[in-house]
Amino acid sequence: MKNILNKINYSMLSVILFLLISIITLFIPPIIGMADNGDYYRIISQNDLYHLPKENEDIFFGYFNKSYGIYKYNNELETTLISTQSTFIKLAIFIDKLITKDDVFDIRFLSMIYIIIQAVALYFISRVLLEDINNKKYKVILVFLITIIFSDTAYIAYYNSFYGESVNICCFLYSIGIFLYMCKFNKFNINNLILFGISTYLLLGSKQQLSPIGILASILLVRVIFLKRDIKVRIVSIILIIFLITNSVYFYKSIKGDFDYINRYHAITRGVLLYEEEPDKILNNFDIYNQYSLLQNEIFFEKIPMVNPDDERLKEEFYSKYSVFSILLYYIKNPKALIKMCDLAFKNSYSIRPKVMGNYEKYEGKAYGKRSNFFVLWSSFKESIMPKGFIISVIYIFIYLIFSYKKYIKEFKLGNLEGLLFEEGLLYALIIGLSQIFISIIGAGDADLSKHVFMYNLSFDLMIVCLLSNIISKKDSKGRIK
Repeated sequence: MKNILNKINYSMLSVILFLLISIITLFIPPIIGMADNGDYYRIISQNDLYHLPKENEDIFFGYFNKSYGIYKYNNELETTLISTQSTFIKLAIFIDKLITKDDVFDIRFLSMIYIIIQAVALYFISRVLLEDINNKKYKVILVFLITIIFSDTAYIAYYNSFYGESVNICCFLYSIGIFLYMCKFNKFNINNLILFGISTYLLLGSKQQLSPIGILASILLVRVIFLKRDIKVRIVSIILIIFLITNSVYFYKSIKGDFDYINRYHAITRGVLLYEEEPDKILNNFDIYNQYSLLQNEIFFEKIPMVNPDDERLKEEFYSKYSVFSILLYYIKNPKALIKMCDLAFKNSYSIRPKVMGNYEKYEGKAYGKRSNFFVLWSSFKESIMPKGFIISVIYIFIYLIFSYKKYIKEFKLGNLEGLLFEEGLLYALIIGLSQIFISIIGAGDADLSKHVFMYNLSFDLMIVCLLSNIISKKDSKGRIK
């Protein structure tokens, strides 16, 4: 057994296990994916794809569909969503046409691209986290923890879909993984920095609410400039800072039209006014007529709305009266309201997969909306057993920060600049997740909250893996001393 454990490349083992589970999940029948909840249209229509003719109940919510039609002629449909996700879709269509030479797109070509990116990301992450562990049994334990968490079907099923979360998963893990790799092994060079910049760009551009990531990543790159003396590294870092900030502004400004109104509507009706006893008085803070308190708890898509959300009068007397900044100011002045929304957000932020979307193709004979139970140990634990809410989440984060702070001080005393950057990179990953909690609350209230705070799930899971790696590493080092 010792000889076998000594010969294993544990970083590659984590990659092999991930690829094996992903292939079984996404490519071998019964194929697992995610049904369309109505959001697909915005992204597939502008990429020359369409749903093949079927009944609506076979397209939306209940069943996953792997095949889509490709427009043969010029597509005159208006672009309604600007997203880097289109880059992956166009590449997948190109590969599909190259191989199949037909007008039907198989979504598994898209998931194949995502899988490859995550496989490389997991190599970086496992290589970094395993570096300080010598005991082979501890390495096996950590590899299985990484596999159980990041190969969970709740994550992987997104790859057989057109949801932006698919880009979030692979690009977040890749960007964090390669940054930690650069720090751990002092591999700050032009190629690695560019790969970090590209993966961060693809991440921040996948959804408009992620646009602030460019600012956060730029702060991290400023630290690289000050800590690294290599002039080439500094120049590339400066170029990437300009590139990421520019694109952050661009993607934020791209939020417009109906999509903007939907979010702004929910920010008040499902956020500021949610479950409040005196909605009239709250609206006075925004100089909005108190008659609009009737919209309290309403959603944009009510079949019989109190007021038509697209009404021109509403645009003049309601939407024009507030902004993201005025809502933020309200929450700052009313901490009880903020805590109420934070509690709702954190209660929803440990559920990785939506409850209303089925995972199976119809011909498999599964019940309408049936979700897969294959390899869902971690996601099921988080959703059903793990304590949730604002207070317990603060405790989770506090525990992690204590460990991180101790490690940071240790690296500071040793004068290890790369070690300092490593801990700052992990803090950056945590801040990305936390930022989405507050951006979601301020930008759209509790509407579709579990999807809006999805990035917190990813950053929390990475935090868990790093914390366990830290604990295992300390236990291993104590064992060596003895």
